[in-house]
Amino acid sequence: MRRLLALIVVTSSVLPSLAVAAPAGGPMATLKQKNGDVNKLLAQKPEKDSPAEKKQKEDIKVLAATLLDYSDMAKRSMAAHWDTLKPAQRDEFATTFKQMLENNYVKNLRSNLDYQIKYEAEELVGEDATVKTEVKVKTKGKSTDAEVVYKMHKVGDRWLVWDIITDEVSLLRNYKNQFHRIITEQGYDKLLEKMKSKLKETA
Repeated sequence: MRRLLALIVVTSSVLPSLAVAAPAGGPMATLKQKNGDVNKLLAQKPEKDSPAEKKQKEDIKVLAATLLDYSDMAKRSMAAHWDTLKPAQRDEFATTFKQMLENNYVKNLRSNLDYQIKYEAEELVGEDATVKTEVKVKTKGKSTDAEVVYKMHKVGDRWLVWDIITDEVSLLRNYKNQFHRIITEQGYDKLLEKMKSKLKETA
């Protein structure tokens, strides 16, 4: 998750096959705009555990909610198990899943400030999109490059992210595999218990 949004926009281009020119407010433009908004938030240096720091964290969560399709990610992460849940269980799972992603997102984003993103390609097929980027992260004097691919779709008049693939490793697939294993071996209630326990650790 730490590479979900970067701070510096470098360049952009369009894939030749199947790709079409991006309209104003398209998926790549959306990512660039959100990056700028995050940059402004992270430029603030609030004192640890201060009301200002708490507000910064909440503002980052609000911004993330305008980019990530939490409800769709929750449904996709459960795959076939989603149909076995009652409406109340779906709501509880979706809420817990969102909170878990939010906490991880804020923690990792705020701890990895020195990184750049290069927009390499955008491909649109109907109301689905793929945006390919390259992220350079500097940690303790070392630089690491990673390919980060955003899978997006259009919901109303907005482009939202439903999966992030870092060096060919899908965030959504990881969750789906973990959830399936836990549900199959221990049941849904145990999965929810583990997720809520994780929430306390990242709070």
